[in-house]
Amino acid sequence: MLKIYAFTSNRPDLIELQLLSFEKYLQEPFTFTIFNNSKFDRTHEYNAINGMCKRFGISVFDVEKDQDLIDRCNAVEKSCTVFNDQGRWSNGNCAGCYACCYVWEKFIAKETGNICLLHPDVFLMSPVKLTDYLQSSPLCFIPQTRENLGGFHMHDALVLADMSRLPDPLSINWWGSLVNGIPTDIGGQTYFYLKNHPELEPTYITPWYHEDDPEVDFHPAEYEIFAIADQPIALHYFRGSNWNGRSEEYHRKKTEWLKKQLNLEKS
Repeated sequence: MLKIYAFTSNRPDLIELQLLSFEKYLQEPFTFTIFNNSKFDRTHEYNAINGMCKRFGISVFDVEKDQDLIDRCNAVEKSCTVFNDQGRWSNGNCAGCYACCYVWEKFIAKETGNICLLHPDVFLMSPVKLTDYLQSSPLCFIPQTRENLGGFHMHDALVLADMSRLPDPLSINWWGSLVNGIPTDIGGQTYFYLKNHPELEPTYITPWYHEDDPEVDFHPAEYEIFAIADQPIALHYFRGSNWNGRSEEYHRKKTEWLKKQLNLEKS
């Protein structure tokens, strides 16, 4: 049984499409759990996400404030605190980092089987048995790096792990911030876990980034195809949180395109 985890703070409409992509393409039994990360600053989205999960029978939990975890995250992050004086996220990056740390520490690290952690805008696009990629190594992910980083870290967009074979999973820190003096994205601190466990020899997922695509009617296209051994397995809508401020029309067109790419159009 593959246990799939995602956390989200907006775009409740993508929840149905993600579930449909699992049901259509995942060639093994699975469970799907969503963590609602909008409790502290997005009441409308919070209720909509919970409502969508209830509608489709998806388990949903709140990302909660855990003071011990907050203190540990604040100790790593030097530029700001996780939450501001009003008790809201200081910024979107803190929200994503904290949610990933919370989900991993409170749930995933306690698992003893196969898990999948992924962004809420990542969709399977072809028949696949994801646990096949955990045969040679207990860890499969997209490696990220920065100039002068001296290595790489895990990107949380799509992660597969066999928790029964993963050494000390609770020590994995998904916060970003500085690594060797270099600013990193969510998951930056996983650099140290990978450095401490070279024996893992992970399987890597390759992102094929499409900055634009003349065949689409929304520009720039900004999407990714995730591939393993040159085999496309998933489509990353990319920037589904809309931190870069695309218009409603842009996302309407991109969502319709997504449904066609996944062959999820309703008759």
